[in-house]
Amino acid sequence: MATVNNSPLQGVSGKIDGHVAYTVGKKTYLRKLAVSISNPRTEKQTAQRVKLTAAQTMYRAIRGSLLEKVHAIAAKEEERRSGYHGFLHANMNMFGQDDYIDYPRLVISAGSLQLPFGMKASKCTPEELELKWINNSSTITAQPSDQLLVAAIFDNEPYQPEMLETKVFFRKNDQASVLLPEGEWNTAHLYCFFSTENRERFSPCMYFTVSKP
Repeated sequence: MATVNNSPLQGVSGKIDGHVAYTVGKKTYLRKLAVSISNPRTEKQTAQRVKLTAAQTMYRAIRGSLLEKVHAIAAKEEERRSGYHGFLHANMNMFGQDDYIDYPRLVISAGSLQLPFGMKASKCTPEELELKWINNSSTITAQPSDQLLVAAIFDNEPYQPEMLETKVFFRKNDQASVLLPEGEWNTAHLYCFFSTENRERFSPCMYFTVSKP
């Protein structure tokens, strides 16, 4: 892939003689079109297809939700093509054969906002997650009014991240109590992150998990 600057191609998007040009922010990139493989036969090609398909499935599940906005904003901050491409780049290798998902390493949220210092679970049961943290709102990328958000993936819907309804907890509160929904799930994968009040900046997530007895 080449970066095209100070040339007639700068700002161009589309296919050009076996290459594709696209612009991200103020930079224009030119890369060779990939050779289409309709039926990969090697083990490595099959594994890559499984990873890509799984990541695409999970991304489709967050379309129209706040999580789609989270990744779209993160993509702009990182000068990526889109939230979709950013999500695939971050998560494709977290999937594997037979519906394997590396839940602790999934990037469910991303962004330039800081997480609080020392964030930990002081209580973690199938009914409730209690969190404590150190208020770091004196830093440039953190404000006292930043709000806690929690996304969850339940084992009975392994490709379906969803936002949990919670009370409003601010960074300045130093703690929060999040109620978990009832349901047929046995294991909940929880992703805690922060947002500015206007939902225009988000933080990376911290992972917690809880299982029913």
